Amino acid sequence: MKIRCTALAALPFLASPLHAQTRLDAVVVTATRQETRVAEVLADVTVIDRAEIEHSGQDTISELLARQPGVQTAPGGGPGTATSFYLRGANSNQTKVLVDGIAVNSADLSGSPLRFMPLGDIERIEILRGPAATLYGADAIGGVIQIFTRRGAPGLAVDAFAGYGSQNTSEASAGLAGGNEQWRFRFDANHRRSDGFSAQRHAINHDADDDGYRNNGGSASLSFIPAQGHEIGAAYRKNQGVVHYDSGNQPAVGDYNDRSDFTTEQWQIYSRNRFSDLWSSRWQYGEAKDQQTSWYWDAFTYWPAAVEAKTRLNTHNRQLAWQNDITLPLGKLLLAAERLEQEVSPTTGYNRRPEISNNSILAGWTAALGDHHWQLNARRDDHSQFGGENTWSAAYGYRLSRQLRAHASFGKAFKAPSVYQLYMTIAPWGSGNPNLKPEQSRNREIGLTWDNGVHHISAVYFHNRVGNLIDWVSDPVSFIGTYENIGKARLQGTTLSYAGQFGDWRVKAAYDRLDAEDSETGFKLGHRARDKGLFGLSRQWGPFAAGVDVLAVGKRYDSNQESGRLGGYGLIDLTARYAINAELAVEARLNNLFDKRYETVLGYNTPGFNAFVGLRWHPR
Repeated sequence: MKIRCTALAALPFLASPLHAQTRLDAVVVTATRQETRVAEVLADVTVIDRAEIEHSGQDTISELLARQPGVQTAPGGGPGTATSFYLRGANSNQTKVLVDGIAVNSADLSGSPLRFMPLGDIERIEILRGPAATLYGADAIGGVIQIFTRRGAPGLAVDAFAGYGSQNTSEASAGLAGGNEQWRFRFDANHRRSDGFSAQRHAINHDADDDGYRNNGGSASLSFIPAQGHEIGAAYRKNQGVVHYDSGNQPAVGDYNDRSDFTTEQWQIYSRNRFSDLWSSRWQYGEAKDQQTSWYWDAFTYWPAAVEAKTRLNTHNRQLAWQNDITLPLGKLLLAAERLEQEVSPTTGYNRRPEISNNSILAGWTAALGDHHWQLNARRDDHSQFGGENTWSAAYGYRLSRQLRAHASFGKAFKAPSVYQLYMTIAPWGSGNPNLKPEQSRNREIGLTWDNGVHHISAVYFHNRVGNLIDWVSDPVSFIGTYENIGKARLQGTTLSYAGQFGDWRVKAAYDRLDAEDSETGFKLGHRARDKGLFGLSRQWGPFAAGVDVLAVGKRYDSNQESGRLGGYGLIDLTARYAINAELAVEARLNNLFDKRYETVLGYNTPGFNAFVGLRWHPR
């Protein structure tokens, strides 16, 4: 349950949070593409494990990510509506999103279909803050968000959850997993439905109704272990549903509902092979589809007539990757090759076939010698449109004492122009630009971490320069335009964090200071607050546990021209859990306890006070 207060002053010294909770002996993958202990990672990383997902009290991945350090979100209404994610101030399409290693970034203006992904079948989420193009290619200027889905294990296990809350919201999920020493499987099913609320703040006509949301889906995975060190597997997941939205107060007949049907689908096959104590290999092939069909009442295009109109936007990614991990006398070597293809349909409205491809090779060396740690990476990308791109990164860490570590890094990254920016046509207003150059980034950061096993404190400073920014430019008289490389941006800031325990009390806190601005105009970039604070306090008394979480976000602007000022806000949520027995627990939450009214996008509503109660079953 969450409480939202109205002033940042209530959080005088918030340090950085949820990532500080991660145990130093936990293993992460995203920071190096190899399994690495958190204590050895030379990057700013958050790991949200399954236990934290269940105890967070959040309904959606959008809400969960909004409460992580270095992440700001701007949803345009209720659940399922278009949501922008700003990782370290970078645009949504400048953050790479992976599901089990497969890229799911799409032509959607939000950059990825993250808002449609349920939390029920997620094992953990890793957030890598900072440019990571040398590891993951284009779109990683702000960082990487990687989702790992739940898989089977030896034995047989069942889990289920069902709940109901405000706005006639219902949620249910169930999973079945099992296997033996050779075969593993897992099946998941999930459902979420809500009447929602009106997306627009001052809605009239047919927009004044509630905008509902429905999402049904499931996933399956199967793996075979023919011998020790070898595994062959496949995984599939799909979600589909409908989300209602508002038209901008256009007149319509009766109670017409503007809406979008969506289907997100991912599948992959893979093989992991350990050929010796020194060499292991993994190859995988996967595809990701994001299909959206929107219906709306068009009262202007065909004036004076008004008709129902339909648009479709489908993105299809295909990715093949081969990675080799080689143990050296000093450290570990990474060698990999990838091919990524992206196709957009329908093909009408483009001045050539909307398809791009990218081939890449990369290498990395991670090692430690005494108190010294380092990570070196280099990558070559060959893009079908703009040609070759070289990136590299270097990080160095030093253990100052048993409890204190420091690191510094430098990295380059780039964002490839999208299919839409390259080839689309908007008759008669203009078209895409096939001569666009990729957006470029250079990031520097330093960090300090102190951990004694009970308390964890960290501080990270970053400075990211982004050039060749792509934007729409039109003639002020004819309004005919195109996309051009026109701008530069400066993204710099600090993340402070603390997590610790005082007796039976657990505390987490974080503070982000972000300066995101257009380097040429000096204007602050839209939807990005300078200050963001997080605070959490929880305790368990036998079978009963309770907690309070605070999110405080400073003022922002609605555009990159510093227009449409959005006020700061604070939210307080409360969560509670009672274990009836070892297998069954009741969970409850109160979100936005003081019913704070605020906006993340100018003119659009956000959830007021709401409550939810659920039952979680996990037989042993």
